[in-house]
Amino acid sequence: MTDLAGKKLPTVEQVETMIAEYGTSSINDIAERFELEHVVVEATIDCLRRLRRVSGDTGIPAIACYRDDKLESIIRCAGSKHGYV
Repeated sequence: MTDLAGKKLPTVEQVETMIAEYGTSSINDIAERFELEHVVVEATIDCLRRLRRVSGDTGIPAIACYRDDKLESIIRCAGSKHGYV
């Protein structure tokens, strides 16, 4: 994974928008829209591609939305709201 130390990371809401609009906008469009660096958007998309859909009515544990200041935790939280782990 790319070193994102010191870079502005997307919010959970921005990642949720990326999930909802996946495939309809370019990386450059997303970076400009959310005022993020291109490398941050690429890393976000890479993490989103690794999410798996939760099957059944298993419910999402609350810990999924525990966040620290790491891209993976932001994506895990946003993904859990849309049925991904």
